Amino acid sequence: MQEFDPQQLPIPDWGLTCPKCRYLLRGLPEHRCPECGAPLDMDELVRSWIRVRPPRFNGQERPLPNFGLRCRGCAHPLAGATTNACPKCGRGFSLDELRPRRGWFQIDSAAVRPLDMTTLAVVLEQQRVPFIPTGSMAAADLFLGTRAIGANLLVATEFYFELLWIVEDCRKRLEAIRSSVRGEWLCPTCGETNPGHFELCWNCESPMPAR
Repeated sequence: MQEFDPQQLPIPDWGLTCPKCRYLLRGLPEHRCPECGAPLDMDELVRSWIRVRPPRFNGQERPLPNFGLRCRGCAHPLAGATTNACPKCGRGFSLDELRPRRGWFQIDSAAVRPLDMTTLAVVLEQQRVPFIPTGSMAAADLFLGTRAIGANLLVATEFYFELLWIVEDCRKRLEAIRSSVRGEWLCPTCGETNPGHFELCWNCESPMPAR
């Protein structure tokens, strides 16, 4: 992903307004409000909950990206499915039923393990996924790692499937590191861990990737 620059000009349509007079800042050629003359601190204005880009995924992509989802019937990974049916048992699935209904949803800390909320917040910030730290924790606490336990994060609902993809990608990277230490390999198709002497994945029969 291209590195994000909050200082870019003209100011994109991020829904920002002047903190002093509420003038809409879209399209301005400089970091100064033309209405009241106030200088604009873009690093302060473009906070973690500002939508600066559209989501990568909407759940309609086929083959299905690796969102970490499994069939409710046979528990087979749904990643790679070309239709709305499990590639193993044929049971239908609907991703629309999974998507939260409200504009923001709270992340279940158990659902993103082994990631902790501090690490996840840093990744979301790097990926420019809109999120809001809630409770008694401030954003600075999250990024400095001073109060990781008990953190709550709200994520914009349109980024739900991207969140799933990010979490699964982080898990895959962590497992790949652990597997390399143990002499195992991670299946690039379904994400399952295989013993080093297996040439085919035990779960989906995909070949071992070249090393």
